[in-house]
Amino acid sequence: MDSQIIEQILQNPNIQNLRAKYSFLQTEDLIELMKISKVQHIPKNEHFIQAGDTTKKVGFIISGLIRFYHLKDGEEYNIIFKKEFEMASSFESIVLNQPSSYSFEALEDTQMLVFDYTEMEELFAKNHQLERFGRYFIQQELAQAVKIYEGHLFYSPEERYLKFIEKYPDLMNRVPLKHLSSFLGITPVSLSRIRKRITAQK
Repeated sequence: MDSQIIEQILQNPNIQNLRAKYSFLQTEDLIELMKISKVQHIPKNEHFIQAGDTTKKVGFIISGLIRFYHLKDGEEYNIIFKKEFEMASSFESIVLNQPSSYSFEALEDTQMLVFDYTEMEELFAKNHQLERFGRYFIQQELAQAVKIYEGHLFYSPEERYLKFIEKYPDLMNRVPLKHLSSFLGITPVSLSRIRKRITAQK
C-alpha cells in the first residue's frame, strides 16, 4: 500500500477514533500494520468470504456492515453482525485450516483493510504493541461469541431483542428486519409483535 493511501486511511474518522481509544498505539504502529494490508471495497450484497472457502484473510472494517450467516436446507441463519472497528474472518480456516461453514456478506457498501493472517503473526512477533492490539480483538471475538451462545440458551426472544438494542442501538436502522429476526431465532412477524409490544409499554 502506498503512502498516499495510508495517509487517507489515517485521516478516516473511524481510524481517528480507534487511535484515541487505544492510546498505546503510535502512528508508526498503524503504518506498519497497514503496509501488510490491502484496501478492499465490498459493494452491498456482495461477499467477503463464502461458505466453502479456505482462506487466511482477515478483514478489519473501516466503514460498513457485514453479516455472518449459515445456509442450511435453503434457509439462511444469521450468526452475528460486524461493524466499524470489528474483524471479519473465518476462524475455521485460520485455526483449523478447514473450509468456512459461514458466508460473510456486506449489508452496506463496506471498506475494509484486508490482511493475510500469516503475515500478521510475523508482524506481531516483531511489534509488541500490535501484538497487544491483536490479542485484544481476539479476546473480543471470543467474548462476543460466548454472549451470543448464552443469549440463545438462557433468554427469551424478547429479552434477546432488548439486549441487542441496548448493546447495538446504532444497528437498529442498519440491519434489515428479516436478518435481525433470523439472528434472534424468530420470524419477522414475531419480531414485529415484540417491537409493537415494547413500544406500547413505553
